[in-house]
Amino acid sequence: MEISNIIKEFYTTTDIKPFINSLLILVVSFLLLKLVMFLTEKLIKITNFNEQKEKTVKSIVDSLAAYFILSIAILNILSEFGIIQKSTILTSAGIITVIAGLGAQSLIKDIINGFFILFEKQMTIGDVVNINDLYMGTVEDIGLRTTAIRDFYLKKIYIPNGEIKTLKNYYKEQARVILEIVVPFEENQEKVSNLLKDVCTHVNETYNDKLYKVGNIPYCEFHLYGIVSLDGTIGGAKYLVMGIVHPEEQWSMRNRTYEHILKTFNENGVRIAYPRLHPYDKTTI
Repeated sequence: MEISNIIKEFYTTTDIKPFINSLLILVVSFLLLKLVMFLTEKLIKITNFNEQKEKTVKSIVDSLAAYFILSIAILNILSEFGIIQKSTILTSAGIITVIAGLGAQSLIKDIINGFFILFEKQMTIGDVVNINDLYMGTVEDIGLRTTAIRDFYLKKIYIPNGEIKTLKNYYKEQARVILEIVVPFEENQEKVSNLLKDVCTHVNETYNDKLYKVGNIPYCEFHLYGIVSLDGTIGGAKYLVMGIVHPEEQWSMRNRTYEHILKTFNENGVRIAYPRLHPYDKTTI
């Protein structure tokens, strides 16, 4: 009993109590921070981020946790020494949080949006994307704050993630190649249709490995959809050919198919239509 009384008396001594409590606060804060770091590490392991993105996400989360925990710890230690009142701890924490929120509101928005872009795999490095219908290019880097793309003219564009409203990804699993071919109304339409069908057969056989497939079955080979327009302003009848390919092949397949169509038409004496200008004759009025 005497020993316990001595310890109690020692602990309640006004000179030593703040130091003991402060030490306990630091130990608890350290353990909490370690717990957060442990949990984030476990959480990151079940995601499919690449190693660089995993480290970035963990660093951000750990930093925010450390800021919050240490801020509360410092406020509690100050209250132990009587520098601030205990009743003002929550108020002080709230003020710090509000100030930080106002100062870094856009940054936090960028980070949150960047996290979801990474987590949902909306795009990956190497994809061709269109952002907000303003920026189009190849994704070179995806960070928690910004996304960097390289446009057609090789300019590198940095876009804050918080400003990304719409995202069109041209490299998601499959891509549809759409070809519009216009021939004069005077051409033999049956002949044109047969030639375009032959072109589709040639493309499907020659570039079979570039077609998008479900298992070993082509999902949608190049196919003639017939005449889709008789608009005289474009100079003739418009035919539509479509096929589905691997996304990285969409532009090369479009170009190869157009080249083969032009070659086939030239070899068979079929003309490509173009808008015509007719002279204006006042005598006909």
